[in-house]
Amino acid sequence: MKNQIIHENSKIVVIGTGLERKSQNAKTGDMLQIFIMLKDVNPVQAVTDGIAAKTICKGCPFASGSGCYVNVGQSVLSIWKAYKRGSYERAHPKDYSRIFGGRKVRFGAYGNPSMIPLSIVKAIAKVSNGWTGYFHDWHLMPKAKAAAYAEYFMVSTDTEESRLHAESNKWRYFHVSPSKPSNAMECLSDAKGLSCAQCLLCAGNGKARQKSIWINPHGAKKAKAVKAIEG
Repeated sequence: MKNQIIHENSKIVVIGTGLERKSQNAKTGDMLQIFIMLKDVNPVQAVTDGIAAKTICKGCPFASGSGCYVNVGQSVLSIWKAYKRGSYERAHPKDYSRIFGGRKVRFGAYGNPSMIPLSIVKAIAKVSNGWTGYFHDWHLMPKAKAAAYAEYFMVSTDTEESRLHAESNKWRYFHVSPSKPSNAMECLSDAKGLSCAQCLLCAGNGKARQKSIWINPHGAKKAKAVKAIEG
């Protein structure tokens, strides 16, 4: 089965990938990847011009070249170009069991998954074999809406203020910072070498009994990420 259009409106398109073959992403493991992209703006241009930071990546301090680890010039650009060529079919809710049934799903391989209608998120999660997801725009939306998405996705935080804000609402968070909160656990990818598909703890309040997660910025963009956090 080829990549599928999961949702689109006048501004964005949501595309599911990894439907045909096992994912080669060592960090995530074998998970279906869901990308959120602007329909009519080249993703590289969107990053360069700061458009992504104001739209699909709204609320993320690492967006548009400020520490994000996603290389939009590779997979994101390739998927977007294929979409513009009309290469993908549209998936319908009746197809979700066939597409996502028994598979593990990574919501937001690129972009905030909170831009996906909650009804679609619920339907995919229901038939999947587990999922992960993170959203940065939680503090920019009404509390009730943020709470609804926090049932499925981790609230992304990077400052002590944002972390305490999430904690006060009893939302599980994914905290990116050089400093580990005392009541959070280290990401098991770093701590034990597990893939996301093996762990699946980053599923918001769906894993309410689990601690929130912390990760130390790392990789080639570490310096930029730390600078964005401190800024």
